[in-house]
Amino acid sequence: MANKPLELGIKRSTVTTAVADMIRQRIISGDYPGGHQIRQEAVASEIGVSRIPVREALMLLEAEGLLVIHTHRGAVVSPLTIADAKDIFDSRLLLEPFMLKQAIEEATPDDIAKVKAALGDYEKGLKSGASPAELSALNWTLHTTMSMPAKRPRTLTLLQSLYSSADRYLRLQIDEKSAQTRAMEDHVALTDAYARRDAVAAARLLKKHIAEAREDVISGLKQKPWIAGG
Repeated sequence: MANKPLELGIKRSTVTTAVADMIRQRIISGDYPGGHQIRQEAVASEIGVSRIPVREALMLLEAEGLLVIHTHRGAVVSPLTIADAKDIFDSRLLLEPFMLKQAIEEATPDDIAKVKAALGDYEKGLKSGASPAELSALNWTLHTTMSMPAKRPRTLTLLQSLYSSADRYLRLQIDEKSAQTRAMEDHVALTDAYARRDAVAAARLLKKHIAEAREDVISGLKQKPWIAGG
C-alpha cells in the first residue's frame, strides 16, 4: 500500500507526457496554428483523460515556448515570428556545436555506428518520399544521436526543446527539394567528420548547416505577410 501514491504519480507522469507529445505534434504540424486557443476540457474529453494531465502537459509546452498560458484566456499557441526564429536558431548555434565537440571526444565505435545508421535512415526517408513529419523526426534523431555521447543530459534536453520549436519553422521549407538535397549533403559531410573524430571540422560544418537553415527560414518568413515582422 505504501507504494500506491508513487505508482499513481508515475502513471500520471506517463499520461502527461503522452498528452504533451500529442499537443506538441499538432502545434508543429500547424493543426494548432499561432493564436489558437487550446481548451483543456475539449482535449481531456477528446482523449479520455482528466484535466490534470492536460494542464500539466500545457505547462510543459509553455516551458518549451510553444504556447503561452494566460490567466483568463487559457493556453494560446505562440505565433510564428521572425524574432522567435532568430532566437531559436541562434541558441542552436551556441549550444549544438559545443555538444558535438564534447560528443566526438567521448564517442565510442558503437556511438559512431549509431550515427551512421541514423544517417542511413534519413537517406532512406528522403528516397522513399517520406512525409515532412517523418523526415523531421529522422532529422532530429540524427542530430540527437550525434550529441548523446557527450553525456550532458541537461544540455541535451535544452537542445531537444529547441528542436521542437525549430520544427514549426523548418516545416515551412522542408518540402523544398533544394533544401532536402543540401541537408543530405550537409549530413553526409558532418557524419564523415564525426566518424574521423575531427571535432573542429564537424563543428564548422554544423555551424554552417544551422546558419543556412536559419537564413532559409527567415527568408521564407519574410515572404509571408501573416508572419510578425514578415
